Amino acid sequence: MSDSSNNSELERINKFVAVAPQNSYNIDQYKGQICRQLPGGQEECLKLNLEYTQMFSQMQKLGFFCALPMDPTKTHMECTRV
Repeated sequence: MSDSSNNSELERINKFVAVAPQNSYNIDQYKGQICRQLPGGQEECLKLNLEYTQMFSQMQKLGFFCALPMDPTKTHMECTRV
């Protein structure tokens, strides 16, 4: 993938997070998406054409701490604003 398409995908993350920076986010490597956790247990997701590590790195740049959840059956990363 070219740098310009990577940059546009990273910009999509920036815009998605800017809507609700106080929310928690999940990065799902298998679905290739990042999801915002909404009140009432719902979520809003953004499908991305990025590697898992690129999504993780961008969330860190935006001031989020991302880690695996305590539940070993869950495979997504949970990101919360630091």
